[in-house]
Amino acid sequence: MADPIKVTITDPATGEVLQERFLVNDYAVICAGDRYVKNVQIMGSTHMIAVAKEKPHG
Repeated sequence: MADPIKVTITDPATGEVLQERFLVNDYAVICAGDRYVKNVQIMGSTHMIAVAKEKPHG
């Protein structure tokens, strides 16, 4: 079995822990700012994840 990793999301201004997860044989996608997950395709055990940039408004 693979060793777990711990992913911790904190507020950089306050240091407050916003969320924590342990991952074993898994993955996490973290988008920030104007990036977002646009599409996910799952074909058996293959996952294809498309990350896109939001278009400016206005």
